[in-house]
Amino acid sequence: LIHKVHLAKSSGSALTVWGTGRPRRQFIYSRDLARLFVWVLREYNEVEPIILSVGEEDEVSIQEAAEAVVEAMDFHGEVTFDTTKSDGQFKKTASNRKLRTYLPNFRFTPFKQAVKETCAWFTQNYEQAR
Repeated sequence: LIHKVHLAKSSGSALTVWGTGRPRRQFIYSRDLARLFVWVLREYNEVEPIILSVGEEDEVSIQEAAEAVVEAMDFHGEVTFDTTKSDGQFKKTASNRKLRTYLPNFRFTPFKQAVKETCAWFTQNYEQAR
């Protein structure tokens, strides 16, 4: 989605997002995930897996995600949702209850801040990253 917004902004074209935008997803910021990976490698000693995810209450719709990227990328073009394309599964919720028992004070980066920082990194590193 970030790349699609970048391309639409660069070419002056509209942004088309597939589906209605209503499905909900959990997004985790790469830096938060990296911090959790380090914790797992150093501290987590169970055989049973653990889900490294934001909470169920932090789900956002695809429309909200698109709006956050559009805002972070300062895109002022037309945004449409192509409802002829499938939405896919409405929710893919994962519980982080077990993670919260181990790290009750872990603070995930707020969604909009994470999107803003990710988009800034993407823009600054586009030539090397693509």
